[in-house]
Amino acid sequence: MKAGILRADPSYLDLLNSFVLRDTAIALGYYLLILVVYYILGWIKATSGKYYGVPASIVLMLIPVLICRRPSALGLSKRNLRPALIVSGIIGILFLLVTTVIPGFLSHAKLLPLKEIAANIFYYFVIIGLSEEISFRGYIQPRLFPLVKREWLTILLGGVLFVFMHYPYQMAARNMSFTEYWPHFIANTPFQFLWHFVFTGLYRRYGNIYGSTLLHGCLDMSMGIFA
Repeated sequence: MKAGILRADPSYLDLLNSFVLRDTAIALGYYLLILVVYYILGWIKATSGKYYGVPASIVLMLIPVLICRRPSALGLSKRNLRPALIVSGIIGILFLLVTTVIPGFLSHAKLLPLKEIAANIFYYFVIIGLSEEISFRGYIQPRLFPLVKREWLTILLGGVLFVFMHYPYQMAARNMSFTEYWPHFIANTPFQFLWHFVFTGLYRRYGNIYGSTLLHGCLDMSMGIFA
């Protein structure tokens, strides 16, 4: 087991080694389903202006829960819960202060109504943060391990898939072709790729996805405080 920041919780490593190629195939099929659903959601948004991301995210989040039946196989474990939440909370609060709260007040930006901020907290922490962490870090990524047989390759491949997961909706919602949206995609890729490693690092160190979910929500909440 590695020491320091590279140390992994034994339960995480045991989980990786428990999967077989059949698990990988099912996980990749689920990933393709996500891409298709996201594209359809984007197309609906572009053509009608309606957004059905909330119910779609809930359904997509429930699929791996129903498949696994065992919460710990999705990283839904109380193992090391307190330190995971403390570390993630500190990082998330510092991120919000530095990138959003302090600049917002210094520039006299208008705060959103409290009711809207509360709705955004639920949306970004549960509908986006929790659903993506369950679907991706908890379900898809660990099940890539039987395919590549190396943890670092699993994380790297997971990062690529995580970044591309955001492509279909944004492309369709902006009514752009694959090549037209490419410059926007490239601009966002470094940020998403970097945070993927942070999220994964929290999961592998503490053996649960609650910490990465908290941090994920904090990052997205930067869009839900000021008008």
